[in-house]
Amino acid sequence: MGLVLALSGDTMITRGAVVRATPAAEALRTLLREADVTFTNLEMVTADHAGQHTSHPLNPTLTADARVLDELADIGIDVVSFANNHALNLGVPGMAGTIRELAARRLAHAGAGNSLEEATLPAYVDRQAGSVAVIACTSTFGTGDDASGPADLMPPRPGLNPLRFHTRLRVPPGQLTALRAAHRDLGLDEQLKYVVDMGFLPPLPDERDERLFGQVFRAADEPAVETWCDSRNLERIQRWVAEAAERADVVVVSVHGHEQGRALTEPAAFQREFAHAVIDSGADVVAGHGPHRLRGIEFYRGRPIFYGLGNFVDQIHLQDRLTPHSYDVFGAAPGSPGARRAVTSPGFPAHPEYARSVVATLTFEDGDLTGVELWPISLGRDRPAARRGTPELASGAESAAIGAELTELSKPYGTRLRPRGEWFTVHAAADHDLR
Repeated sequence: MGLVLALSGDTMITRGAVVRATPAAEALRTLLREADVTFTNLEMVTADHAGQHTSHPLNPTLTADARVLDELADIGIDVVSFANNHALNLGVPGMAGTIRELAARRLAHAGAGNSLEEATLPAYVDRQAGSVAVIACTSTFGTGDDASGPADLMPPRPGLNPLRFHTRLRVPPGQLTALRAAHRDLGLDEQLKYVVDMGFLPPLPDERDERLFGQVFRAADEPAVETWCDSRNLERIQRWVAEAAERADVVVVSVHGHEQGRALTEPAAFQREFAHAVIDSGADVVAGHGPHRLRGIEFYRGRPIFYGLGNFVDQIHLQDRLTPHSYDVFGAAPGSPGARRAVTSPGFPAHPEYARSVVATLTFEDGDLTGVELWPISLGRDRPAARRGTPELASGAESAAIGAELTELSKPYGTRLRPRGEWFTVHAAADHDLR
């Protein structure tokens, strides 16, 4: 008896009726409910607006009534990631309240908790067909949103499970010389010397590197952005992945990140490093989300990595409550009707690529992956506002366009998609090499 796992992307749900009265929407509900375990990334604080907004610039506060979680349960969601840059939008009270509301509906969550270890702890969903563990983390988060462990005389800090990373900017020597001169002429050398001399900033370990404008630079023949995982964060997550692999039939690692490579659709180098490392530690699937659009699919050691599943529910434009910072960022007068338009436009609706998404279903037999299918979904960007942003299975030209986009994005990894009517099967570089 096989176990079917369904994966979806970013869920920004603010109102009801996630599934509309259309055959395509009902078919999606059936697909999700018939899976043994269905996952999404909850990118909302759903604690009936408890807490105080803590949003950072260009990070709108996403909140909703707790009743929207009933909608997710109704369409078959079993477990959510709550490690993302919106989990602490209403501070610790909002995060803790959302966790309580999820538990009240028997929706499992991973990625946030009262301490760093609790935030890293896997969520387990047990079914007759098998057991699934989900570990969730995020590389995109605001200062103070990350959980911490206790110190000798200090309690732990509640928050999310962080995946920190390091960045080095490589530039040609001529550009580096010009940057040095500008840094000196602006008086920033003195500021940097002060914080280093005071011990607030440690010296760089490699003498080939230097700090300029708050970034680490190194001379190189060609410009490039280097990123790599923080070893302490990576090793901590890997330990829990190995633990989960001993206790579940299937281990899913969910990672939320807005970072990119040279293009928006290309993952940053550290994201690939992370995905490969957790698979080496026992993960069966890596589910990436955060860029709100599709990215390619890679098979590593026969296990799939989804670098971007896209949006699943996008009802940001239907939010009732906006924070003062939202008005400030978008230059709208508080209370003005134009504020809603300023916050949400141009936004996702103006860009069709953010309405092209997929739900992935994976079949496992005795813990081994035997099949991967992709189901294109439409968020109806051309519908009236009240109905826009809710998912249904795509068909016809829209389904074909989503398949074509993912095919192109997955080519660099040697992954192929094969059409099967309105859906697609996914294959590694060697046909049917899924084990």
